[in-house]
Amino acid sequence: MRSGHPDGIACANDRTAGHLMHALLQLKYRIPDDVRLVGVDDADYASLLPVPLTTLRQPTREIGEAALAVMLERIARRDMVPREVRLSCELVVRASCGAPRASGT
Repeated sequence: MRSGHPDGIACANDRTAGHLMHALLQLKYRIPDDVRLVGVDDADYASLLPVPLTTLRQPTREIGEAALAVMLERIARRDMVPREVRLSCELVVRASCGAPRASGT
């Protein structure tokens, strides 16, 4: 944290990150030089923002399939104990986080 300002901001989703990015740019912040920014979702427009947005791509189809399977299993077996289901996601690195890009990307 420099002079009371955060080094970076992680937003709950790309929409919020996109709105925040526009507000920060209007306030003359340089992304990622003054503040780094990341989102979650990998929305279609994330790479098209004024500074391409680093984001966490969620496996939305797999999330839906897992939720349906767990719900149907729960209906069939009402005594089933609660459980946790974890799925993998992918970090999509773009300019907004300030990380060095791999050569050729």
